[in-house]
Amino acid sequence: MSSRNRTNLAVRTVAICMFAAAAAGCQFQPMYAQTPLFGSGPSLRDTLKDVDVASIDGRIGNELRNDLIFELTGGAGNQPGAPYRLTMIVTTNAINPIVDVTSGRPESETISFDVLYKLQDVVNGKIVLTEKALARVTLDRSPQRYARVRAQRDAENRAAKLVAEQIRSRLATFFLTRT
Repeated sequence: MSSRNRTNLAVRTVAICMFAAAAAGCQFQPMYAQTPLFGSGPSLRDTLKDVDVASIDGRIGNELRNDLIFELTGGAGNQPGAPYRLTMIVTTNAINPIVDVTSGRPESETISFDVLYKLQDVVNGKIVLTEKALARVTLDRSPQRYARVRAQRDAENRAAKLVAEQIRSRLATFFLTRT
């Protein structure tokens, strides 16, 4: 083995050892771990379960609420007497960016799904977080009525799932940093 290969091997070995030592010293812990994040108190998963999701009118609002409850609790449902309450205002809009020039029918549709949400501390009645989540989902418009209705419903469900994941991530960040 030449001296150049030995030097490269030595540099790689030192780099690997330094990386392993740095990784062991940083005490990485997954965000959604079962153990408490700050040594004592509830874990993030348990804290997210302490959010009561208020009901929302309409099919899309109900879909969003169900997706969000599942994201926060894993399917356990809302906790009675939760210390936090999440209220949401849902706005949907559909635009047709591509229209067939011969028939005048839209070929595609883009559904915009905007949600303004507020997290309220129930104990003191103070709004602790106000944010906006949004999703844009496109779908093909079929000339068949049932296929068109089903495609629109599936797109709305996808948008609700995307927004629920965004809200869950933002709430997790809020509970970790309190900002």
